[in-house]
Amino acid sequence: MFLLPIILILLTGQIHSTYVWPNYLYDELEHLLVDQEGFNSGAYFKRAITPCTHYVNGNQTLGRMTAAQWLRTAFHDFATADVAAGTGGMDASIGWETDRPENVGSAFNDSLSFFAPFVNQYVSMADMIALSVVTSVGVCSFPNIHIPFRGGRVDASEAGAFGVPEPETDIQTTLNQFAQAGFNQPDTIGLTACGHTLGNVHHAGFPQVVGPEAVTPDNTGGGIHFDSTVDVFDVLVVNEYLEGTGQRGGPLVTSDNVTVRSDFRLYTSDNNLTMKGLSNSQEYFVSECISLMARMLNTVPSSTTLSAVIVPVDVKPVNITLDFMEDEYGPHIVFAGYIRLLSTAFTENATVKLSWLDRNGGFSPTFSTAAKYNPSVQKSGGMFGDTFYHAFNTTINPTIGISSFEVIVEDSIDQGRSSRMTIFTNGGNGYPVQDRVFVMNSRSILDEEGRATLTAAVLSAGMTISSVTATFSFPIPQIGTMSPSINSLSLPLTSLNSSTISNLGYKLFNASIQLPLGNSNAYQVTVDVTAALGDEEVIDKFRRLRL
Repeated sequence: MFLLPIILILLTGQIHSTYVWPNYLYDELEHLLVDQEGFNSGAYFKRAITPCTHYVNGNQTLGRMTAAQWLRTAFHDFATADVAAGTGGMDASIGWETDRPENVGSAFNDSLSFFAPFVNQYVSMADMIALSVVTSVGVCSFPNIHIPFRGGRVDASEAGAFGVPEPETDIQTTLNQFAQAGFNQPDTIGLTACGHTLGNVHHAGFPQVVGPEAVTPDNTGGGIHFDSTVDVFDVLVVNEYLEGTGQRGGPLVTSDNVTVRSDFRLYTSDNNLTMKGLSNSQEYFVSECISLMARMLNTVPSSTTLSAVIVPVDVKPVNITLDFMEDEYGPHIVFAGYIRLLSTAFTENATVKLSWLDRNGGFSPTFSTAAKYNPSVQKSGGMFGDTFYHAFNTTINPTIGISSFEVIVEDSIDQGRSSRMTIFTNGGNGYPVQDRVFVMNSRSILDEEGRATLTAAVLSAGMTISSVTATFSFPIPQIGTMSPSINSLSLPLTSLNSSTISNLGYKLFNASIQLPLGNSNAYQVTVDVTAALGDEEVIDKFRRLRL
């Protein structure tokens, strides 16, 4: 007897109720959160802290840990918040404050210099600092710990208040500072213990805490660990402190210099009650740390509104483009890009198809194409699982165009005994693609010196084109901080003569410009092209030019 596979067809508006594509802030941060190594991996965050003892900014014999540096950077950025006044918190003001005695050490500029190439029109340095905490804790734990991550932080344009507690700071001043930031005594003890489960205290930065005897040829910075599992986010820092074993809580508990035993003063300020509670179990410690660190990351100025929690998207369009191409069959629009699948929702054997509607919402069975997946090339991933990039490249009739598409995913279930077909409609309205103005990648380029040439196609059939404008967003270095600012520059595009394109109902527009990038990353440059068509403005948003 043979059993035929059962095909279950599901129709879904979207995987996550808060997400509709495109959402440029969400899309950029979700990409950095999920695609951390492999194909289309942006920040290489996981590589920077793999193994978790790795120091990405210099020689490994220094004994520094990038993962721990990222936690320290966030802590110092947050610590001077004044929640009553609505100021401070996670705003990247730490970049302007690295010359203060309370911010001694290389951790801050090391971290900010690593994050700087990924700041752009939608991603702030403050968001990168928050993302680094989520990544450090996630990568340095097993199973991976996931701190809820929101975006939308705004970078400060100047230094904030003083007040980060130092090793010599008395206990009441420390508790008062944290209370100002919205954390009570148990919160303060818990957040400190959570932050000190990774990393070291170094003689090079804190000679009053760690003596020169800690310096060795393999530990030239003279680092002493907080606990015996320096590269694992776990409860051992608490247990060793309470039991007096291993590192006994680290140098800020055990230093011969009593005045710098800041962790000891803090932990004993409630007679170790909070620390004893945290020692209950690894699971309890993790749950408390997730809660406390999420609160830290969400402490922002009152003028800042954070996004919803950024959840990995099961099915996500990536780098969707339109372009004009010409071959032996004549000129046509090429519709191309990727559909990214997440391994927690689909197997690597899943197949992907797209179907679309024309410019006026019409449908034909011929408006479809299959996407192809090459497992040896088009695979990425990170602490949320693997991602599979299915590529497509198909032609669109320019006279009828395209307005939206749906994604059809077929995957095996029940160990291959049946299959499931799911149609993704992006909230019921399809994934939008407007074809009235679009950047032509084939004729647009940006070099490393900031010289940009931009060509855009604008629908002219039945349209009155009043103007076409490009607005470039690009990073500018700032004196006094490693954080770049994002500046914008707008310029008009001029019409090009192209009888071939004109016969298809489009006109081409072009401009060239020298952008003042300095030493910044050209990948951070994005452009919006706006066409005034009659009484309507149509925008092709957040495009990166071919490098």
